[in-house]
Amino acid sequence: MQLLKLLVQGISVSTVAILGLGACTPPNTSQTTVPSTSAPTTTTENTTAPSTSAPATTTAQTPQNQQIDDIADRVEEALDSDATLKAFDLDADDRDNSIVLTGRVQTSEQKSLAEQIARQTAANVSINNEIVTQ
Repeated sequence: MQLLKLLVQGISVSTVAILGLGACTPPNTSQTTVPSTSAPTTTTENTTAPSTSAPATTTAQTPQNQQIDDIADRVEEALDSDATLKAFDLDADDRDNSIVLTGRVQTSEQKSLAEQIARQTAANVSINNEIVTQ
């Protein structure tokens, strides 16, 4: 029994120690020496690894881009809410400040209905209907 108690205490202490160490981050002590071409001195600076949380080619969303993206989402939700068009899983994407409808439907009436719904949902935005009829 005494042995079991010591084992449990040892595991508890080890767990706390591991968790405590995991929360600590060591300071960045690496330095890069850059040779100078004009004088025999060297300059040192701290370096840090680049963040990998976002790709380097991320484009900032302007209010207008964000707004057109939100409108495209609302158009797609409206298309998915329509009983006639729901089965076709049509897409509405923003491209060059307009909404582009894509997907496949069975009839030209369904294609026209999708465009009508998009125009009602996004009244002041250009709609490009690229839906294909089968």
